[in-house]
Amino acid sequence: MSQTEIKKGKKRRKAGERETAGRRRRRRRTPAGRVTTAVLIFLSAVILILLAAAAAIVLLNAHGRSSLQKKQEERPEQMTEMADEPETSDNLPPGAIRYQGKAYLYKEDILTFLCMGIDRKGEVEASDDLFKGGQADSLFLAVLDPDEKRIRIVGINRDTMTEISVYDANGLYAGKEVAQIALAHAYGEGLEESCENTVEAVSNLFYGLPIHGYCALNMSVISDINDAVGGVDVTIPASLEGKEDGWTEGAQVHLMGDAAYTFIHYRDTGVARSAEERLERQKQYLNGFVAQAKEAMRADMTLPLKLYTEMTPYMVTDITADEVVYLAGQALSYSFSPEDIYGMEGHVEMGEVFEEFYQDDTALYEMILEVFYEELPE
Repeated sequence: MSQTEIKKGKKRRKAGERETAGRRRRRRRTPAGRVTTAVLIFLSAVILILLAAAAAIVLLNAHGRSSLQKKQEERPEQMTEMADEPETSDNLPPGAIRYQGKAYLYKEDILTFLCMGIDRKGEVEASDDLFKGGQADSLFLAVLDPDEKRIRIVGINRDTMTEISVYDANGLYAGKEVAQIALAHAYGEGLEESCENTVEAVSNLFYGLPIHGYCALNMSVISDINDAVGGVDVTIPASLEGKEDGWTEGAQVHLMGDAAYTFIHYRDTGVARSAEERLERQKQYLNGFVAQAKEAMRADMTLPLKLYTEMTPYMVTDITADEVVYLAGQALSYSFSPEDIYGMEGHVEMGEVFEEFYQDDTALYEMILEVFYEELPE
């Protein structure tokens, strides 16, 4: 082999070595390159998780809407009791009533839910004594009106005297008696039977109003729900002065932790009309809570489902998770103000042992027309 060929061979080997080294350098990842790749993988995983969560929420929302629509078939038949006698010339649609010369029709798309705060702590459990299912110290109807895109809340005095179903020690139906509506929940095992008994009592009190779902919470868990939405701003009334540090009449307080429970639950039974005073506090709290909850949901669309899951051990409800997701999504676009919180007119009398609240039937009837009915044009 000539010297020329030897030199050419050496050049080819060196060129090959340089090309191989270059490929190795290109394949070698720098620390910065490895970090960038890891970040991209992490972000991709987060995006996939968010997309999956969003898809799950969409599916739950659709199923919840379908489920609730099936519950909207009942009508408040008892409203005819105080309605005007139908005129032969009336040409009203089916189900319409006439009151004081005006025609009204029940809003078919409205959704009404009974919310109960039970005087129990800890997780819900069945009671061995059918007379000790726990009293419903807090009673509210939450009303969603899709036509007006409006949320309304109706507070019910727990001492309202009305007809409730009672049962004997064996759990057998023993008839009806007039008693405080809070006791309807006590007649039962503290679970579904107690809730259904209360739903029946409230529906009958409101002239057969359809109730599309119920939720009974042991009141001690309110602190956790309060904190989950970031706390609620309230004004301290005279009845709570000194109950917590810094609580003076008129003070503006941001409730967190056990302070929220104290605000909505405390009641001095030795003071006249204490149930009414507490109901006013609860209405004030609800006004702040709804606004705060809407802000929290805008920041985290999965919050309603998270709360539902976390609260399950402490509540009894026939509202499903998918219905909750649908309702929460709807509520975000609905208006709500202090004017949307309604109370019951009436008077308080002292019973043999406890106070008794007697509602004004006419005022209640007209409030039902305002909230649940639409006036028809002449």
